[in-house]
Amino acid sequence: MYLMRILGTFLCFIPILSVLIEHQRSVWLMLLLAANAFVWPTFAWLRARRAPVPLATEHQNLVIDAGAGGFWIAMMAVNPLPSVVIASILLADRLAAGGYVLMRKAAVTLLVVFLITWLTQGMAADMAVSQRTMFATLPLVAIYLIALSALTDSIALRLRVKSRELERIAMMDPLLDIANRRLLEKRIDRELKRLRQSCRESALMFIDIDNFKDVNDRFGHKVGDAMLATVSQILHLATRPSDTPARLGGDEFVILLPDTTLDEAHVVATRIMDAAAVMKDVAQEAVHCTLSIGIASATREMENVTDWLQAADNALYRAKRDGKNRIFAH
Repeated sequence: MYLMRILGTFLCFIPILSVLIEHQRSVWLMLLLAANAFVWPTFAWLRARRAPVPLATEHQNLVIDAGAGGFWIAMMAVNPLPSVVIASILLADRLAAGGYVLMRKAAVTLLVVFLITWLTQGMAADMAVSQRTMFATLPLVAIYLIALSALTDSIALRLRVKSRELERIAMMDPLLDIANRRLLEKRIDRELKRLRQSCRESALMFIDIDNFKDVNDRFGHKVGDAMLATVSQILHLATRPSDTPARLGGDEFVILLPDTTLDEAHVVATRIMDAAAVMKDVAQEAVHCTLSIGIASATREMENVTDWLQAADNALYRAKRDGKNRIFAH
């Protein structure tokens, strides 16, 4: 806002000064115009920066800008070209900055200040636009509109980046740097649709930390969270970029393994269990970690995400029922 206000007031200063000179206005009025153009932008910036709610104060500054525009339009005796351009830019800016609510406030302020000033100045009207004033107005039309378009594009780019970042956050587990259930189910659904059109195999691995509740009860949630983070890191290291390790909830993890046979998935599961087995120290506590893993391949009978997750969960149940710290694949 600061840079755009500096640019806008400077570009408005040129055609307004041209008209004031033509009308042989007083020096104090030209000094007031210079203060509006070169002092007000910094004052407005400091005012907003020091305010408890900068956005609300900046909206007030924008309304003040509109009032100043109404004043100068009256002092120019409603000279049509600079008056229309300045009023249009002021209102368009307010619409972009605060929507119709801010634009209405600015329009009312501009109109009220204009009428008061214009009436006190004898309702002077000069409809003739000199060549000098026309050329003085052209930079305002060209440069400011290009600058406004560049600013809008910059804001749109930042919004796209933030949108992607928020989408990524929404798809990630808040505690661990790993996909959450929402992203997992989205990718499982996509993989099932892909598998219906091909003869490939894909596997889904369900992982549960054995006796995790006992770890939490004995050592506290800090150690439990550290164990979850360590297991998450192991899953990242043990999988390919095309795989999707995710936290389903609690101490349950799932890995989607596209284009992977049961035997290949078993190798990955063994690698994960071996890495977990050597975990001896978690958050400065001696903790032994074992995993139970169930693996299920997708079948053509599976109609949705729930079916595949249930098959992997059933495999995990078999692994835990058989004594935990083992892998069961079907």
